[in-house]
Amino acid sequence: MPQFDLHFLAPLTFWSIISFLILMVILYKYALPAITGILDARQEKIKGDIDQAEKLREDAEKLKGEYQRKVIKAEEEAEGKIQAAVVKAKEISDGIVKESHEAAADDRAKAQLGIDIERKKALAEVRNQVIDLTILSSSRLIQQSMQRKTAESLVDDVIKEVGKLS
Repeated sequence: MPQFDLHFLAPLTFWSIISFLILMVILYKYALPAITGILDARQEKIKGDIDQAEKLREDAEKLKGEYQRKVIKAEEEAEGKIQAAVVKAKEISDGIVKESHEAAADDRAKAQLGIDIERKKALAEVRNQVIDLTILSSSRLIQQSMQRKTAESLVDDVIKEVGKLS
């Protein structure tokens, strides 16, 4: 095995260590602040994104609450309108029923009035006929000197005919 001379390694190692230390100082002075700045900027951006996401989540929760309140309010308004429509329909229905009862009562009153008029006409006609019959029977009684029995039978006949007419 060949032997190595280690004395030339010492200066090389010394300069390697010095070079490494100089490199570390340069990196610490120039690269580290840039890297730290980039990392800080990235950290701030992530923090801002998280804050913005949290704010958006809170806004979404707020909008959701408002939406739910509006839905409940709309449902209540719809229920109120339905109830009002039911009440109005009931009122209209009651009005129609009342009008139909009033119309029926008016029709009955008119029919009753017509019946009363026809009854009065019939009674007037019966009176006229009774008067005519009375005059006729009286004239016959006078023309004929009848006996009492004949006169009674004529009056009974007149009464029977008046009874048939009414």
